[in-house]
Amino acid sequence: MFFQKISFLTLSLIFLLINFGCSTNIESCLEEESCGPVIKVIDFEGSLPDNPFDPFWSSGQAPVSTLVELGPQMITNPKWPNPSTTEVSIRAIKNRDEIVILLEWNDKTKDGNFEHSSLYVDRAALMFPVKVDSEPPSITMGEPGVPVNIWQWKSIGGEKGQPGVKEQKGLVYQTIEDLNAEGYSTLTYQSQQNVKGTALWKNNKWRLIFKRDLIVADLNDVQLRQSVLMAVAVWNGSNRELNGQKGLAGWMLLKFN
Repeated sequence: MFFQKISFLTLSLIFLLINFGCSTNIESCLEEESCGPVIKVIDFEGSLPDNPFDPFWSSGQAPVSTLVELGPQMITNPKWPNPSTTEVSIRAIKNRDEIVILLEWNDKTKDGNFEHSSLYVDRAALMFPVKVDSEPPSITMGEPGVPVNIWQWKSIGGEKGQPGVKEQKGLVYQTIEDLNAEGYSTLTYQSQQNVKGTALWKNNKWRLIFKRDLIVADLNDVQLRQSVLMAVAVWNGSNRELNGQKGLAGWMLLKFN
């Protein structure tokens, strides 16, 4: 497998977005060096894979992985200077109707046992500005009047969500959540859930798929007609990571051809 390694020094530039932001031409932030890295979305004719270990991902048609370094969350309390997950590889592919984003990261433990803790479980999330053609909100989960759309996966309730719901011990838990926020402590669950996902832990590694239609009716969701900004976060349950305690990479460019 081939990777494009991205230095965390480069990622530090994303925090300039809090004060400066990109122009309304999203891709112009590359020229301004105020966003990055670039995750290229490959066009594909045909059905997109649902399984993160589908043979497609090791075929010649699969997109190349971009290895992104995750840094500490040092913006709000409780700050988290030493996240245990320090990098994640990202791949993205779309057809005429849908997009799939694949995340992969190392994790020696599979944390999702309710008898141990219902809080400290493995998680990962993608975040997008709802309004893709304006200056991005703060990386701190948006800001008042400038919402973000968050796709969040949790390992509780099993490995697979279809479309994000898993039954365990007679109870139903959501493993893929379609959310909004306008700043810290404002996370809200959408009544209409449009994101599907599958996560599998194998060989001390998580592989996670987020899958969604490019365009949806819900105006609280990001509409994927063009290149958009995207952020990613990963939590390791065995390291007692929760909420702001995570590995984080801020605004990067999910680039459409």
